[in-house]
Amino acid sequence: MTWRMPASRPWVRRALALAYLAGVFWLGMIDLGPLPLDERLPTDKLGHMGAFGGVVVVVELALLELGATRRRAWAFLASVGAGGLLELVQAALPHRSADVGDWVADCIGAVLALGLSLAFARLFSAPASPDGAAPGV
Repeated sequence: MTWRMPASRPWVRRALALAYLAGVFWLGMIDLGPLPLDERLPTDKLGHMGAFGGVVVVVELALLELGATRRRAWAFLASVGAGGLLELVQAALPHRSADVGDWVADCIGAVLALGLSLAFARLFSAPASPDGAAPGV
């Protein structure tokens, strides 16, 4: 038996998306102190890519009622916009600094998540039958 999120409760999915976004903003605003730097691996940029790729995923799940194109567009715009807004907020904080490179990493993460969304949609969509009938009919 598998568990599925009830489609009749979109507010639950939206609340989870807002909670994820709030967590990303909280982590982006707190004072973490000096971060360890590794010249071989850009962990800061990878973290940005993962966090804002995650925004695409949770926003897309929050908007399942929309068509696929509109849902993905809103998810991408939410991720890119939130990344830019976070950098603006960080510029005003005395213990943080804004970095265009971080926003670029946010955008790359959003593009990669969007690409994965499209790839999974193609991979798991039912192939159309040659006569145009619905699969399995």
